[in-house]
Amino acid sequence: MFEAGERVRLKNDPAVVGVVTDRPPEERAGRTFFQIELPTGRRSLPANQLEHVLAAPDALVDLRNGKLSAPTDLRRALTHLRMTGRLADMIYSMGATNTEFHAYQFKPVLKLLNAPSRGLLIADEVGLGKTIEAGLIWTELVARNHDCRRLLVVCPKPLVEKWRAELRNKFNVDARICGAAELLDTLRDDQERREGFQVIASLSAIRPPRGWDDPDEPASGARADLARLLNDSAQDLFDLAIFDEAHHLRNAETMNHKVAKLVTDVSDYSLFLSATPINLRANDLRALLKLIDPDTFEREYLFDILQEENVPLVRAWEAARDTRVPMHELAELVGDLPEGRVLKTGERLKRLREELEKGIVDTPANRVKLAARIEEMSLLGSTINRTRRRDVAEFKVERRPQTVKWPMNEAEDAFYQRATQRIEAYAFANDINERFLLAQTQRLLASSLATAYRHWGERSGYLTLDEEDDASPPGALPGPLISALGEICDDPAVLAGLEAADTKLAKLLDWLRQLRERDPDQKFIVFSSFRRTISYLAAKLQAAGFAIMELHGGVKADRQEIVSRFADAPAGTILLTSEVGGEGLDLQFCRILINWDLPWNPMKVEQRIGRIDRIGQRSPSIDIINLIAAETIEEQVYDRLYLRLGIIQETLGDFEPILGEIIRDIEFILTNPELSPEARAREFDRSIQAAEQRKMQAEELEREAPGLVAHGDSILQKVKEAYAPHKRLTESDLRDYIAGILVNTFEGTRFEPINGIDIEAYDIRLSPRAQAEFGHFRNLNARRYPTRFSRDAASGVKAVFGSNPDPIRHRNLEAIPMTHPLARFCAQLLDNRQVGVAPRPATAYRVPHQPHWPLAPGRYVVAVERWSIDGLLPIDRLSFAGVDFATGASLDEDAVEQVLMESLASAPQLQHLEPADLPHVADVMESHLMPALKERRTDFEGAEAARHYDDVATQRALITQHKEREKSRAETQIRELRASGSAKKMNITYAIQGKLNAFLARMDLKLEQINRKENDLSFDEPMLVGIAVVEVAEGGA
Repeated sequence: MFEAGERVRLKNDPAVVGVVTDRPPEERAGRTFFQIELPTGRRSLPANQLEHVLAAPDALVDLRNGKLSAPTDLRRALTHLRMTGRLADMIYSMGATNTEFHAYQFKPVLKLLNAPSRGLLIADEVGLGKTIEAGLIWTELVARNHDCRRLLVVCPKPLVEKWRAELRNKFNVDARICGAAELLDTLRDDQERREGFQVIASLSAIRPPRGWDDPDEPASGARADLARLLNDSAQDLFDLAIFDEAHHLRNAETMNHKVAKLVTDVSDYSLFLSATPINLRANDLRALLKLIDPDTFEREYLFDILQEENVPLVRAWEAARDTRVPMHELAELVGDLPEGRVLKTGERLKRLREELEKGIVDTPANRVKLAARIEEMSLLGSTINRTRRRDVAEFKVERRPQTVKWPMNEAEDAFYQRATQRIEAYAFANDINERFLLAQTQRLLASSLATAYRHWGERSGYLTLDEEDDASPPGALPGPLISALGEICDDPAVLAGLEAADTKLAKLLDWLRQLRERDPDQKFIVFSSFRRTISYLAAKLQAAGFAIMELHGGVKADRQEIVSRFADAPAGTILLTSEVGGEGLDLQFCRILINWDLPWNPMKVEQRIGRIDRIGQRSPSIDIINLIAAETIEEQVYDRLYLRLGIIQETLGDFEPILGEIIRDIEFILTNPELSPEARAREFDRSIQAAEQRKMQAEELEREAPGLVAHGDSILQKVKEAYAPHKRLTESDLRDYIAGILVNTFEGTRFEPINGIDIEAYDIRLSPRAQAEFGHFRNLNARRYPTRFSRDAASGVKAVFGSNPDPIRHRNLEAIPMTHPLARFCAQLLDNRQVGVAPRPATAYRVPHQPHWPLAPGRYVVAVERWSIDGLLPIDRLSFAGVDFATGASLDEDAVEQVLMESLASAPQLQHLEPADLPHVADVMESHLMPALKERRTDFEGAEAARHYDDVATQRALITQHKEREKSRAETQIRELRASGSAKKMNITYAIQGKLNAFLARMDLKLEQINRKENDLSFDEPMLVGIAVVEVAEGGA
């Protein structure tokens, strides 16, 4: 009857296909039972309920024969395709991370996926979440390509811990921090084991030393060895390389830039994060773009060509979006578009012109699609992502700065004047150029008179500044200056008087008490630049009865853990922190910030405010309180710089990078002893006027930017569409899919709802067999993914499906997105048990109408087809088609998808069709739905083929140009060295020739791969995923 290994299916549920196991059949109550390996596990079933599967299931044949499956079978089939496919219209990172949804953060995801150079500069303004955007990109790449496992993050040293915490807490990536030696070992190990890695390295830790590539006397050490390994590699070593604070790479002559080039040359995708403004006239920006696409941005004339090509593109883009421009005028503009000389667009332009010539119905939806197609033809638009805070609708936090001024008492003023005179006298007498040190000395004086007195009085010789940076000069004062200051700071009675009558401390205490009374539920952040000041404040505030926490560069405890404890601390708690202590941390659960002292550089203040004025801030406004003593240099800086330029009230935005030069001028003016007070004021005003002029220029350049860089509006529209519940895997989809497979496959596995919390969560316990199989799967496929299931699966793991909506408050809940190993394990189980024959169910059911549905009550026939394309970017697409059963009218595809997916999620019951309806439904399928799907598929395949051949042509041109440029450069070097007649230089030519040969071999390999991909473009036969007859009844029926 049935043999072991044969495929069978259930007669009453033909979408359920299984395999007969090798266990002998058993007789029970006169009937023969066979054990079947089903998608949901092993079951013994009577022979009379089974039938052979002679061919792949066919939903249309089953429909004609009245063999209907349960609606859950169709839902499971669609969920499985979404889980395992490469669907073009799905954003897999959406809902797969512990981050809030903000549409603009997915713009870089879509841009990078479509970038011809496979690189992107994210130049968003501060506080918009560039780190999150980078994490979303990695999540998307991993979800679309399970072989994508090698991640490198390069950032400034103070940010490595922040990156590790962000990746782990928000993206479930367990990245290691390593130096050059560890990275070298990791790369060598991966070349043998191919297990993948996720590592974070500081820029200074892997920057190559000078002479690393000297053929005669090469530098030694791990950093030099690493540079040589990167340089000599003939294959990609990283799937994605991320460079944070990429402005450190802008000088092409530095080792920072060199290591970035070495890494990007061996990376499949590369990503650069920087708040650099979009000033395409600036060499700094071009230096960064050269790392992404050296051939386009190396030569100025090509850069100019790109700008010229972009102007008519933007004109056509704007016309497509403007409903006042008729379609025939838009067709003329598209007809005038040049075929890209750098970004090849010929095939796509040809298709677009043909469609406009035939006529496109003028609807808002069609205009958005046209604009998107025009926008993706811009190379600049696909290389740079720029989001400004003022353009983000959800980022409208009002800043409410308040300045507290007061006169110092007589003793304070006397010490302030004496110390200032000593500093000026020392500078004048010694004619020193250490303006940085003098500025910090003056700033410590303004920060806290009592602290400065004690510090200098102890003659420590160090300021202990909390502004640690790789590039900062040491914080030691010149020896004679500390002695000079110490001479006026050696009276204990004066120190006791300054501490006892500290007017600034009195103001702080007064404000804290007022704030606590006005906002009893709030916590407070107090910023100071100096650790000594923070220690002084900690002692004084504790003595006054306040609960305090400290966070600065000298704190050894984990910074993220301190932030978590502060988040959980009771109202009224004060966090005393510094720029370094708070750098990169998210403190948006607070809304009140107090600047105990003000840095002279407004960028430092912007960093402070950016800790609370960022995405995720729930309050509509934040309070920023600045404490400034009257008649001090700090007051001059505030009045002339901060107030006149509108700093603190508004974000710095594009003005931020420009301020660096201006601040250097201001520091020189304020510490120049040769200037009288009147001359100092005049010079100060002159610098501020120059700053105002530069600010106006920056704003003008930003206004020009939309004409040079694609707006991204069309991409945002795609993101918002993809966020609709019926377009993505919802939490309930994941829950039902994973629970259904595990509970039915492994007896003893349990999913129990957790009561008493405000979100839907479950206690999940795996059976011993499930633990063993999952452990084996994880060791092979997801060893580096941090999950509590690796140790707590038996006792129970508390989890939420999708993302954790509040990871700080619900730290004990593990998020299970579609990229989680448990989800992938279930997908593999289902693949294995479907034994190569995917179910293609035909079903029928009845559901009540929902008010938000775009279809009225009625009876509808729906078909779902999957299309697959293999090319440069393999993609799948699910296409939904539907007709009104009564009228035969075709339905909008998005409306069909929404009603089908949302109705299936409501767990409807199978409703058998009347025998007379079966042939009518089948006829509707063959006469209406199948032709409609075929027409759509032809259009889809034509569009993807045009994109494929354009992308191939672009990549081939870029690689060929890169190859010729490097070859010409090396041959010129070799000729010059040979012409010298030096034997030593002749030896160098051999090394250059060797490197050139290795480079050319690598480029030739890439060209071969691209040529193969060009010829490998293929279209799979469409697969009819399923058919549904959906009766939408009047509400409540």
